[in-house]
Amino acid sequence: MADDLAFRRGGKVPPLVLALAVVATLALALRCPLASALYDEGKALMTVKASFSDVANVLLGWDGADNGDFCSWRGVLCDNVSLSVVSLNLSNLNLGGEISPAIGDLRNLESIDLQGNKLTGQIPDEIGDCTLLVYLDLSDNLLYGDIPYSISRLKQLELLNLKNNQLTGPIPSTLTQIPNLKTLDLARNQLIGEIPRLIYWNEVLQYLGLRGNFLSGMLSPDMCQLTGLWYFDVRGNNLTGTIPDNIGNCTSFEILDISYNQITGEIPYNVGFLQVATLSLQGNRLTGVIPEVIGLMQALAVLDLSDNELVGPIPPNTWKPVLYWKVVSPWE
Repeated sequence: MADDLAFRRGGKVPPLVLALAVVATLALALRCPLASALYDEGKALMTVKASFSDVANVLLGWDGADNGDFCSWRGVLCDNVSLSVVSLNLSNLNLGGEISPAIGDLRNLESIDLQGNKLTGQIPDEIGDCTLLVYLDLSDNLLYGDIPYSISRLKQLELLNLKNNQLTGPIPSTLTQIPNLKTLDLARNQLIGEIPRLIYWNEVLQYLGLRGNFLSGMLSPDMCQLTGLWYFDVRGNNLTGTIPDNIGNCTSFEILDISYNQITGEIPYNVGFLQVATLSLQGNRLTGVIPEVIGLMQALAVLDLSDNELVGPIPPNTWKPVLYWKVVSPWE
């Protein structure tokens, strides 16, 4: 009672009141940033939706007014503890429009899957602000413009799939700065320039799909430094030069497709050291004879050497281990 009277007369604050005030202040300080962050994420999602053309109303449930629980929205997955958005899967929904720069405000995203839509426009630079991304799939859309250099800021990224778009310009050399990248698929775009040489020194890369572009330059001997790679596909580009003499050192490769380029010279003898199941060299300007060692490649199931300028007989035993083979030769 005395403490209460002293407080009323401007004296010391009672200890109990002070303690309760401190607890309330701390609680408010802890809750407000979280509430503010979640509000910002909901706002960002609505901005992302606004940039889409959704003629089928597949995102009708994305309604901040009537349903503020964005964790229940279609394609949105939230963390069980923080309630932050960690995954956005809007694949194959026939969405048009563009990808909003607001995607970069979803800083806790670990996965973005927008494949199989009709999205146009450029990939926003702000995608590089989603630094926790592990999975990014924007394939099978109508995206154009350059691949943004900001993607190289995604140090946790393991899969980057941008195939089947209309992307132009060179492959950013900064993609080699993504240390955990295992799958890189840029096939069927309109990319130009040379394959960045440093990309061959990524020991964790397992899948490299570059077919159907306008890439130039030569196959680098460094390609065999991809010791973890099993899929190498540069089919249908404008690559020149010869097959590297050390090609037999690419022992991790299971599929090797360098068909329909402008590769010249002979097939190196040490190609027989490859452990590939598929070897596609067709549609080039290869000359000389078919090395006999090809007939000793035990893992080989598909061999295509057609549409070249090869001469001489088909080596014995070439057909025995192969399920499918196609060779154009004067001796056929």
